[in-house]
Amino acid sequence: MSDIQVLVFIVAAMATMTLALLDGSIVSSAVLPIVRDLDPAHGIDRFPWLITAYLLAATAAQPLYGRLSDSYGPRRIYLMAIATFLLGSALCATAHTLTQLIVYRAVQGLGGGGLMSMTLIIIATLYPPKSRAGRSNAGGGLIAAGIIAGPMIGGPLSQELSWRWIFLINVPLAGLALVGIAWALRLPVRGTRQKVDVLGSVLVAGATCALLFGVKAYGEHNSFAGPVLPYVYGGLLMAGAFVARQLKAADPLMPLGLFRDKVFRSAAVLQFVGGFALLSLPVFLINYLNIVRGVDLDSVGLHLIPLAAGVILVFVGWGKVISRTGRCKAVLVTTTATAAAAVAGLGIGAATDAPDWQFDVLLLLLGVGLGGVTQIALFMTQSAAAADQLGVVTTTSRFATMMGTTIGGTVLGAVLSSRFASAAGASGVGDPDAAAARLAGLDPARRHLVTSAFAHASSTLFLTAAGLLLLALLTALLMQDVDVNLVPGAEEAPEAPGSEPAVPSPAEAADVTAPADVAKSQE
Repeated sequence: MSDIQVLVFIVAAMATMTLALLDGSIVSSAVLPIVRDLDPAHGIDRFPWLITAYLLAATAAQPLYGRLSDSYGPRRIYLMAIATFLLGSALCATAHTLTQLIVYRAVQGLGGGGLMSMTLIIIATLYPPKSRAGRSNAGGGLIAAGIIAGPMIGGPLSQELSWRWIFLINVPLAGLALVGIAWALRLPVRGTRQKVDVLGSVLVAGATCALLFGVKAYGEHNSFAGPVLPYVYGGLLMAGAFVARQLKAADPLMPLGLFRDKVFRSAAVLQFVGGFALLSLPVFLINYLNIVRGVDLDSVGLHLIPLAAGVILVFVGWGKVISRTGRCKAVLVTTTATAAAAVAGLGIGAATDAPDWQFDVLLLLLGVGLGGVTQIALFMTQSAAAADQLGVVTTTSRFATMMGTTIGGTVLGAVLSSRFASAAGASGVGDPDAAAARLAGLDPARRHLVTSAFAHASSTLFLTAAGLLLLALLTALLMQDVDVNLVPGAEEAPEAPGSEPAVPSPAEAADVTAPADVAKSQE
């Protein structure tokens, strides 16, 4: 790749990651315009399926992306993911019913699930671990921008123009990225092509969807009654069949031998727990700021600036430390401990009505954990992986993160709902959800009761997440360290066959690394 090709690829890759990071939060901020236009009678009840359909498709597709990338090369699979996301976005903009929009969101999710994963795989293919760690600034900046910009763009865009523009805006950006990457990206051609385990793909997709449906049903009913158990039993049955299939398949979709590796095994736990207890928190923070602290939803992004600053700070910091020392574990332990302390502090502060400056400090520290834990764990697994397993290692790790984020969002949401109902009921507030929805119209005394109940419920949620993060901290302490100086090829980037060595100056100027996904946390 020439200098200009490297630069064009970097710009296009940044565009695709921006789309992946912004997509969920933009859709979440356009609830009322979509419902009012497509289904005013039942839209509020059905709207969560717009997020669920995207998440189900994106999560279930993760293992398949990894195997396809390792078998056919990441370039063509990357282009396929961008094209699918572009098609899904265009279809969403043309939807005439909420049912159509839900189906089209699933198509968009199939492509969106590959945008971040394939970017991560290609960045890891192009740059050795030590070089990749030193280019972390732009990745942190993208995540930070996604945290702030999502809530601020979606609402005004849908209100001033149309909700369809939150999907239409993806079309030119994804189209330009597709053309740019098709022209610029040049990778070595795979010598062999392995068969894709179709049966394994069906089983893991079915198990994922069934388990996530079960978790969603549990969140709605707050019990294992009704449809919850059939989903859970069906999901576990298919998961068992998937494991049996992977043990027998000649080319398994998700090689179970990966879990014999000490680094990958510990990192998988960190990915799941980090997604569960960290990446699912931003949406609850937004609700807390809106209901308890009275922050308008249109400006809530501004109040998350300390969180975004923490993300940028840790990306700059961990990249420099790992690049200089070659060691990863100390940075991982530090960020995990910071995350646990910050979430515990938020739990205490929510119950005691901490002053704004204390809350901002805690958000800054939370940003350090949000930008560090799962990203560094993924970096370590990629650094320790063999070249021919880079795709499956990356997507399996992201699969664990996305499952944790989705399940965590539902379970912690159930904790919040149950505690809120209990606290509000003890204060004499009937139908607390309806009271919270029309908070501005309540008299001051009743409004105080509702906000106080929600503050205590949020405190319980944060303390629950902090407890889970102690498990993540223990895992980080026991995790085997990775020295990127000892990784084969750590000192020079790979070259395309028959080409001159790539000149890295454009990439260094862009100062890029691959961040892990936070957009779903905002969904």
